[in-house]
Amino acid sequence: MRILLAHSFYRRPGGEDRYVMQQFELLSQRHQVKLLEARNRDLKSGIQTVAAAAYSKHRREQAAKTIRDVDPDVVHLHNPYPSLGPAVHLASRELGVPLIVTVHNFRLRCPNGFMFTEGAICRRCEDGAYLSAVVHDCFPDRSQSAAYAAFLWFHRFVLCLEDKVEKFVAPSQFVRHRLIDWGISAERTETIPHFVESVPDPSSPGRVGVYIGRISPEKGVGVLLRALSLAGDPVFRIAGDGPARLQAEALARDLGLRHTQFLGRLPVQRIYQLLEESRYLVMPSVWEETFGLSALEAMGHARPIVVSALGGLAELVRDDVGVTCVPGDANDLAEKITFLERDAEFCRSAGDQAWNLCRREYSAEVHLSRLETMYGACLSST
Repeated sequence: MRILLAHSFYRRPGGEDRYVMQQFELLSQRHQVKLLEARNRDLKSGIQTVAAAAYSKHRREQAAKTIRDVDPDVVHLHNPYPSLGPAVHLASRELGVPLIVTVHNFRLRCPNGFMFTEGAICRRCEDGAYLSAVVHDCFPDRSQSAAYAAFLWFHRFVLCLEDKVEKFVAPSQFVRHRLIDWGISAERTETIPHFVESVPDPSSPGRVGVYIGRISPEKGVGVLLRALSLAGDPVFRIAGDGPARLQAEALARDLGLRHTQFLGRLPVQRIYQLLEESRYLVMPSVWEETFGLSALEAMGHARPIVVSALGGLAELVRDDVGVTCVPGDANDLAEKITFLERDAEFCRSAGDQAWNLCRREYSAEVHLSRLETMYGACLSST
């Protein structure tokens, strides 16, 4: 099968970028795969960039040329914004190639993609009232809010990009149900979770709690730091960077957390080493995560997880692989952390269960099979 993946890589690399490259390598084992890539860091700020994100004849022609050259059976798009814009949607439809889109965030309905603003979950723009993104603090400045609100409205109501997609891939049942709530038919949605390579011989749990991810308001790092203080300042490592890192470090100092260390952004192999050294992983998000790749990676290393009972995260906690916590509740999270700090047997047992679950349901082989089945269904229906 010939497959064209398309993705706009983010200015700040994260889990989505890593997953796209892992998917590329996985598919390449059995298929002819090409990558149509754009780099958001190469964009210049200003009205021309905004206009190009809304619609660019040049980018549409470039995408069409790539599709003609590759002659793919399917095009699989991940993040189109802002570098690719609507180019891949329009070129795929023009050339009659089935387009599949993986929904990594909520940008189909929300300008900032999180459905989280001013410290709370937000669904104001779902019905098309994108002016809300300008009225509320959805971006660092209102000009950026206005730009995203304008071109997303244009894509949804003028270009009707959703109608040009053959299949939407949801990484969790939570996201699939949200797509259906938005009016996308169940037949056009497919749940395919991310995958992880489990370590062949997992080690025993270590003594270090870890958080791995972006340091921003919706991730609940402030809640985590308060919980660590309530839990007696256990040894903890925070790996990642983001717009709220300086505030988080200041809060840790104010709380007197002597055993919490901020490691910054780490390369993948160092992240895996950190997981090997860890006892458990915490994802205390206060927004509705679409999945939770860091939690899955911890499970692949046979580590229990503590995640918010919110969005797609809660779906990971089954078969006794960890525990959930009340979103935004530092006291509840502190109780869960204290439990894992004290109960080595649970950590060992839950880690084993997590490792087995990954091998059974989140392996590369299972992921590849699910993708191939979906691609085949798209081809047979066209």
